[in-house]
Amino acid sequence: MYVLIKAGLASMWELKTCYTLDEALKLYALYRMDQDVEAGRAEELAKGVS
Repeated sequence: MYVLIKAGLASMWELKTCYTLDEALKLYALYRMDQDVEAGRAEELAKGVS
């Protein structure tokens, strides 16, 4: 869950008091999915430039 804090998506206080574990895991999954999409776009752009 520290990844969420480092990414600025949630604070430790929010994770402890506002989110259930299920909600925090969903937020983490969405964050990782967004990272994967961005990496895919960067890869497509790199292939297109070559």
